[in-house]
Amino acid sequence: MDKLASPLRQKWLMLILVGGSLAIALPGHSGSVPTGLTSGVSVGGSNLLPIGASALCIYQELNQELDQELEPLVCQEERLESASANATLDPVTGDITLTVAAQQALNTSASQIAQGLQGTNPVLAILLTTPREISLTSPSPVGASGPSAGEDAVKTVDDMAAAAVAAIANGESVSLTSSQGTLGIAAPTVAQASGSSSILVTSAVLTLQGGTPMVAPLRGTLAQIANTTGFLAAAFATGLTPSQIAPFTEMALAGADYRELVALFNAVSGLIPPQPQPRSTVIAVDPTLLEEAIQAYNRIVDSSAPETLATLSQNSDFVALGRSLQQLRAAIEVVS
Repeated sequence: MDKLASPLRQKWLMLILVGGSLAIALPGHSGSVPTGLTSGVSVGGSNLLPIGASALCIYQELNQELDQELEPLVCQEERLESASANATLDPVTGDITLTVAAQQALNTSASQIAQGLQGTNPVLAILLTTPREISLTSPSPVGASGPSAGEDAVKTVDDMAAAAVAAIANGESVSLTSSQGTLGIAAPTVAQASGSSSILVTSAVLTLQGGTPMVAPLRGTLAQIANTTGFLAAAFATGLTPSQIAPFTEMALAGADYRELVALFNAVSGLIPPQPQPRSTVIAVDPTLLEEAIQAYNRIVDSSAPETLATLSQNSDFVALGRSLQQLRAAIEVVS
């Protein structure tokens, strides 16, 4: 267990699996205070245990004979053992296969979670049961306007989103146009002056072809609004509307890096298959996709600043998502 946890959580995290549940020990260090242990949100780090293994890049010096120089550092990829006794990892593909009992427990837990979220976090429930993807590497169907966006700068969705972020950060407006409509974000204006952490406001206005404009107010620091612009721009290029990504827009405004949010969005979208109709087959959650979702969630928690995590801990969708992932992970540790 330590072999897996150490490279993934070198700074401080220790996770111990006890009796089918997660026992969490958080080392005390200045400024690290839990904000929601059952949700996976903690200032200072995360507490979700991955299912299988992740790629680990190890740097080694290859010693030659004494009269020769050392070879340059070489990156060798190794795969670690599975973190669960009920999971088998394919070392070539990285796919995870569960025992029959563990898979059944995972499916049952997913069904219960989906039903529960329909009442408490309906938009998140739709997202978890609806496959969607934001591909940052795809060719961009739109370009970002403004002095910060050069003619040859925008090639991929990631390039376009980065150009939009730069424009807002420079106090400019952004206008994106595609076959589906337009997305406009005006230059933010100061609503509350407070030095470098002044609060600014603006709005993202999406107008689909022949449709009514949809307005999403944005309020936060300049960096937060610029970061949110990156996520909105990437989502727009994929054909998603503000209502479909609303929970993640709020997470971006909290300060979670938009590229990491894209990875989390892709990992959790459709993670839980839609509830089966009568006489249909039972839903089956892909443990490999669950692993990706846990890793993506952990990266956001591990890399975010304490103030960002404090805000995320107050975001009901982020907390519910973390709790859901933790419940799905715990379901795998059944007694087989």
